[in-house]
Amino acid sequence: MHIKEKTLCHFGYICDLNIHDLHYSVTGALCQQWSLWMPQSIVAVGGSCLMVPCRFQIPAEFDATLNNCTPHGLWKKHSEWGNIVFHSAQTDAKNIIKGVMLGNLLNKNCTTIFNSFSAGYDDTYIFRLECAETNPLKYNFLPGVNINHTDTPPKPQLIPMGNIMEGEWARLSCSAPAPCPTLPPSLTWTSRLGGSVESRLQEGVDGLMTMTSTLTFTASLGHHGLMVKCAACYTLQPGGTTKTTQGNLTLNVLYAPKNTVALSNPTGPVPEGRAVTLTCQSDANPPVERYSWYKDISGKETWKANGKTLVLLVSKADSGLYLCEAHNQNGSQRSKAMPLEFESDQSFKMAPYIICGVMVLLYVLTVTVDVYKYKSLSRRLKQIELSLSGKADNTYTNLRMASTSSDYDELQMPRAVPGKSNSHENPNGIGRGRERAAP
Repeated sequence: MHIKEKTLCHFGYICDLNIHDLHYSVTGALCQQWSLWMPQSIVAVGGSCLMVPCRFQIPAEFDATLNNCTPHGLWKKHSEWGNIVFHSAQTDAKNIIKGVMLGNLLNKNCTTIFNSFSAGYDDTYIFRLECAETNPLKYNFLPGVNINHTDTPPKPQLIPMGNIMEGEWARLSCSAPAPCPTLPPSLTWTSRLGGSVESRLQEGVDGLMTMTSTLTFTASLGHHGLMVKCAACYTLQPGGTTKTTQGNLTLNVLYAPKNTVALSNPTGPVPEGRAVTLTCQSDANPPVERYSWYKDISGKETWKANGKTLVLLVSKADSGLYLCEAHNQNGSQRSKAMPLEFESDQSFKMAPYIICGVMVLLYVLTVTVDVYKYKSLSRRLKQIELSLSGKADNTYTNLRMASTSSDYDELQMPRAVPGKSNSHENPNGIGRGRERAAP
């Protein structure tokens, strides 16, 4: 049975084989027959050139035939029966897609550069090798390469080259496709990292070119969470316009535990039998993997337990200094010692506060009573003063009235008529004297 089977030979390239065994295992030797190495797909930037990496192999018996002819490279659109859009022996005026056969076909290199690639040409392209018409060497290499067009260049890819450790040298890589190696994109960093930058054009295992820029710097804790940007600027034609895209990366700096602290709830002296919770807190990246608790006994730290929290039912033996230690893959850090105080007699401890409270209450009551007495006495004194003042005024008025009445009575007394007694006359008074004085 004669069948055609397609398989991957090297580095992801597509190999087109003619084999006879349906379940035959493909090996590297078979791939040296009629085979083609090229990327399965390529993205072309509109307005820029496009390089298609291409290499082929032919059976050994055709090597002499190839070397004794003038080989030509052709590209067909869509399928092996499709239209020829490029012929290496023709001028640009006759080719539908302008370009040049960059590789040497005698060396089995069919790499081609197309001057431009527009959206209307997105399709599959098949490479064909042929010699002069009298030469039997003619072959279509399947399945071909998918070429797609984009007006917006792909964003640069930012990746850290290994772990970024605090205090150590770190490297970031910014890479952008260079579909047109004659006009590769320029890469620009935007960051506050300082350091040094190195750029170069690299060929990948698939033959595609990539522009790569490496930023080397010393990582610090302040860089953690910092956003770094890298912009790729594509020049479409020499002296022409440009297109720019940008990629971002948020730094993840690894560091050992920091700011480790031990906390107690409740705080202060703890009565016997009451539960107290000790909690360890720490900042680390990656997060803390393990917490350990220690008790300081006479200057010697003794392990107590593992865990973020430590719960104790307090007794006199539990009093002392406690500290915790946080661990992650980058290191560890211990907290400062925290005292845990034991309270043996709660009532005894509270006695000074109770006495103080009673004294304050008595003082407040005493002041309140004194103020009340003072106000009451002031009101009484004021009433007495008002009363005395009123009596004095009445006495003075009565005295004046009495004096005036007496004088008036004395001045208005009627004179006695001779020979007639006055019934109102005092026999011992003035009338009697006058009677004796009459002739």
